[in-house]
Amino acid sequence: MESTHELIIFYKYTPVADPKGFMEWQRRTCTELGILGRIIVAHEGINGTVEGTPEAIAEYARRMHEQNGVQGTYGDFADVWFKSSPGTGTSFVKLVVKLRKEIVTTGLAQEEMVNPNQTTGTHITPNELKQWIERGEKFEIIDMRNDYEYAVGHFAGSHNSLMENYRDLSKVVPQFESLKDKKVLTVCTYGVRCETASGYLKQNGFKDVYQLEGGIGSYMKQYPGQDFLGSLYVFDARMTERFTDKYEVVGQCVNCGGKSERFGNCAWNECHKQIIICDTCAPLSKSIWCQEACKKERP
Repeated sequence: MESTHELIIFYKYTPVADPKGFMEWQRRTCTELGILGRIIVAHEGINGTVEGTPEAIAEYARRMHEQNGVQGTYGDFADVWFKSSPGTGTSFVKLVVKLRKEIVTTGLAQEEMVNPNQTTGTHITPNELKQWIERGEKFEIIDMRNDYEYAVGHFAGSHNSLMENYRDLSKVVPQFESLKDKKVLTVCTYGVRCETASGYLKQNGFKDVYQLEGGIGSYMKQYPGQDFLGSLYVFDARMTERFTDKYEVVGQCVNCGGKSERFGNCAWNECHKQIIICDTCAPLSKSIWCQEACKKERP
């Protein structure tokens, strides 16, 4: 499909003096420009994925960069980084702008919550990570995405956190206890989850913690088809993002085990978890469950 639009993913942790006012500003601005997508605003910053024409996105970026922390603006977004991908205008069907306590819900208790403006892992660029890999640096990659995201694509040799939802962060970290004294790199789609994930590791005694700046997507754009196996799961109508045609499909159908990147849902409606169901098995999707427990729980 021809690219007629531009899709941007962005976030920034920075104090927002008037989150409600900023939320309303986002809604007015995007509506005026014909931009669709999802934006979360909180006291701690902003997190968004939106799509529009190249002209609309350029104007949105200009207006956001004018929010520079001086009087009359909502916060310091002069340097917010917009990660851009080609779009078709079909990634979203509406605009959703919400006010939340966190720009990414961690599920952490109040006393455990992480403030990335104060505590987070050391950022390394995709180029620095490539150098680590090429010179045989000893480090461990912890993938801080959900298990179904990992299933369709991941860095070679990385640890699957086995999260079903990012709110499981506190539950999955104990399994990495043996890595506390090692060099650890957290990775996620475009970086925002790693801000709190790496900070949470540091708060829990991990000594040498890094995060991939710009996330997996930025690495794949710079080094397409290298070191990362499969494709990148994204939270819009595209489902997956690919940066080269020369890559190996690693996703496996939960029913037959065949290679696939087609997503379906667990047949138990109370679960409805995303799982890989290949085209061949798709007609059987109403009787395919993500786990045996869901099969037993069905009505």
